[in-house]
Parts: sequence; C-alpha cells; structure tokens
Amino acid sequence: MNLSGLKNDLYNFTVGFSMGTANVIPGVSGGTMLFIMGAFGKLTAAIGTFASVESAKLLFSGQWKKWYGRIPVRFFIGLSAGLLAAFATLAKLIVWLLENQQQLTYAFFFGLITASIISVNRQMKKWSIGAAISCLIAALAAFGVISLVPVNGGSQWYMQMLYGAICIIAMILPGLSGSFLLLIFGQYEKVWTAVSNLTRLNFSAGELSTILFLSLGALIGMGAFVHLLNYLLKRFYNATIAALIGFMIGAIPRLWPFQAAAANGRLSYLAPEWSASALLVLLCAVAGLITVLVIDYLAGKKTKEKHTDESDSI
Repeated sequence: MNLSGLKNDLYNFTVGFSMGTANVIPGVSGGTMLFIMGAFGKLTAAIGTFASVESAKLLFSGQWKKWYGRIPVRFFIGLSAGLLAAFATLAKLIVWLLENQQQLTYAFFFGLITASIISVNRQMKKWSIGAAISCLIAALAAFGVISLVPVNGGSQWYMQMLYGAICIIAMILPGLSGSFLLLIFGQYEKVWTAVSNLTRLNFSAGELSTILFLSLGALIGMGAFVHLLNYLLKRFYNATIAALIGFMIGAIPRLWPFQAAAANGRLSYLAPEWSASALLVLLCAVAGLITVLVIDYLAGKKTKEKHTDESDSI
C-alpha cells in the first residue's frame, strides 16, 4: 500500500473540502483558503497545464496516455471529491438560512465582504491615480449592475454559462467570492439548491440543466479567462487588484441586511431602526468581519512562513 499516495489524496481532499466550504459562503474566498492550505500555486499550475494548447493537442489527437501523464489527474480527483463533499453538506444549510433567516444571513455576508475588501486591499503594492480610476470605474459598473439587474437574474442557458465563466475565476482568486457574484446575479439559491440536490442524487431535469451549463461556462472561463487574468495581474497588477476592490465596493449594497423588494423587481435599501433585532443584525455583521480577518491572518502567516523557509534554504 502506497501510504505516501494516500496521504497526498487525503490532503487534496481536505484542500477541496476547505475550498468548497469557502466557495459556498459569499464573502469567503476559495483562493484565500488555498493560500492557507499551501495549494494555491499547485492549483493554478494544474489549471494552466490542463488549459494549455499542448494538452488540447494531445487530447484531440487521441494521445490520451500522454495527456493523462501530463495532467495531474489524481490531484484533480481528490480536489473534486472534497469540493463535492462540501457542496453536499453545506449548500443546503446556507440556502435554508437565506430562506428562513435572510436578514441575519445577509448581515453576516455583509461583514464577510467588508472584510474581504480590507483583505484584497492588503494585496495592493501601491495606490496610484491610475489604480484609483480603475477602482472607481469598477465600483460604478458594479453598482450599475446591481441597480439595473432584477433581484432574480436571467436563467437562460447562455446566461448560466456566463455565470459559470465569471464565477469560476472569482472562486480561484484570493479575496473574491464566486458565491458573492451568484448573489448579485440573483442565482445563489437556485444554483446551490441544484448542486446540493445533484450531490444527493435527488435532482430534476431543470437542475441538471443548470449545473451542466454552469459547468460548461466554468470550463470555458478557465480556458479562456484564466490566462487573460494571469496576464493582467502580471502586466497591470495594481490596476487589476484595484478593479477587484472597486467591484466589491460597488456590489456590496446588494447584501445590505435592511432591504425590501420593490414592485418593479428591484431592491429598495432601508435605514435601520435601532432595536434588539437590529443589534443582533450588527453582531452577525461583526462575526462575518472577524471570520474573514482571521482567515486572512492565517493566510498571511502561512505566506510569511513559506518565504522564511525559502530564505533559509538559500
């Protein structure tokens, strides 16, 4: 028995479960969890290899053995198993909370996103006029999207593919939450209910269709946009990070806990009326804030330890 291989499989499963847990909760970044687990570089390298031209040539030319040897299949299997386990156990719970305790849940998520903005800001190397403009444009665009898009976004097959393509990038990026984007698009409950039911083998044809188109969009997103994103981060790092910050700032009103649906399908944001229930909402927001700040602290500590080990080995 290969104990080393089993140990790696268990580690990959744990990484997948941690990433899946983070991605189910809006505001908690799967990429940040990857940093904490020390697997961010491994995953991005694996995705880069999978989505490369060389791998595509091997696959479509029928050289499957060479393709299998090039792709870290065992890593992907362990990671996927962990993701599915997290989705099966947690997605239903979060959807239930949104349906039955929406205000408190939104307050918790609001705290999560606020802390995520702080977390991503720490990744900025230097603020400049260009970065500030990038942040402002992204914030205005995001606020325009949540103001114009109805509470329940489009559910056509091509829209599902678009959601999948956009959210897969957010799920990998440190500090950005794919589930947050699903909330903005009005697809959170629909998507995670479908995922939860699919993992329990108790799904409808419509739910299966939703997952298939989301998955197809996610594959396209990984193949087409991950390389572009890596290019932007390499050439325009500050402007790209600033845009991510601006997007979260502009979109965070979508999670304001004191809101109501207007007659036209849009949201109206209300001022809180201070009471015992409002205090509970505030405490939930603070709890969300602390959760991400602790995760961010652990990720920073992990990165610092890695750099220290690398310096000692030189």
